[in-house]
Amino acid sequence: MTRAPEILRPKATLEEAARKILETRYGGFPVVDEEGRLLGLLQVEELLPRPENVPFSDVEALQLFGEWVDEGTLQEIYRRYQSTPVEAVMLKEIPRVHPEDPLGKALQVLLTTEVRHLPVVDQEDKVVGILTRSDILKLILRRQ
Repeated sequence: MTRAPEILRPKATLEEAARKILETRYGGFPVVDEEGRLLGLLQVEELLPRPENVPFSDVEALQLFGEWVDEGTLQEIYRRYQSTPVEAVMLKEIPRVHPEDPLGKALQVLLTTEVRHLPVVDQEDKVVGILTRSDILKLILRRQ
């Protein structure tokens, strides 16, 4: 795991989060309170429009923050980034592991859920690390 990972605060704006993602080249960050307890997870996927089925139809369209968008609305998306806090779009019900958990448990979570950045927390739910699929791959290659 990566120890003492970079974090976001819940009141940070999506613009701040997007800039941090681009600067660090990380795909997501745990969101923590002032004591370092896990509140949620923000991944790049939460910042990008995604295809959704239009109700009562077979048509797919892009949706972001619960609203339908098209390529002409990039200005509006940026405006929303400037004013929307991370806590409004972060994943709140997320799996987590503890440092003493077997690696197989973390691998199963990373392979069977939408979580790409798995928080590692202590007994007080404070973030002590983060695990990614790349971390697992590094471990496999190191063992060869």
